[in-house]
Amino acid sequence: MRPIIGVTFKTDIVDNQSKNYTNAVKKCGGEPIILFPGGPTANLAEMDGLLLTGGGDIHPDYFDEKEHPTLSYVNKARDELEIRLYQKALETDIPVFGICRGIQVMSVAMGGSLYQDIPSQFPPPALEHSRIRGDDSQHPIDIDKGSLLSQLTGVNRAKVNSAHHQAVKDIGEGFVVTARAKDGVIEAMENPSKRFMLGVQYHPERMLKVPDLEQHATKLFTAFINACA
Repeated sequence: MRPIIGVTFKTDIVDNQSKNYTNAVKKCGGEPIILFPGGPTANLAEMDGLLLTGGGDIHPDYFDEKEHPTLSYVNKARDELEIRLYQKALETDIPVFGICRGIQVMSVAMGGSLYQDIPSQFPPPALEHSRIRGDDSQHPIDIDKGSLLSQLTGVNRAKVNSAHHQAVKDIGEGFVVTARAKDGVIEAMENPSKRFMLGVQYHPERMLKVPDLEQHATKLFTAFINACA
């Protein structure tokens, strides 16, 4: 039986971006169920894993900051849903994989904070982390030896895609940082006390479509689905 994976979106409308996530789950052996604000009550007891997907900015009320002028596509109903789902998954040790916004939700849910806008708030000169003319940018990341991410990918340095203007600043309780870009931006974190609790700042669901990035992405989704089985 294929593991049931709750996949979070802002609505029940599955567009091309959303299909990247559901297709990745199916390709690697899982069965996705869409979770969204205002939808049927999400019962994690009926699911084997939780995938927190990318999307708009998290409202800074959740980490006690004022709104930055660049804040965009905020959906507090989605924030509340995903934070609650993550905290419940943590409590019951259900595997969680967070992607882009997802890693940020995981950190904020545990008391962490965010850089609301990397170009204006990140201390050193930052790399280009946002999209360039509509396409994902790319850059290398350094992965800590012995981390879950290193074990899954078999490397300590990898090239990933990038499409974000926010990033984790102070990590939430229970997490350790396990990958950074060369400018210091956090690219991955995990909770080693749990079965599988990994967040990445990049977009492996889109890396599956890029030949030289596909293998890395496939290893992550396959490991997540296997942990849910």
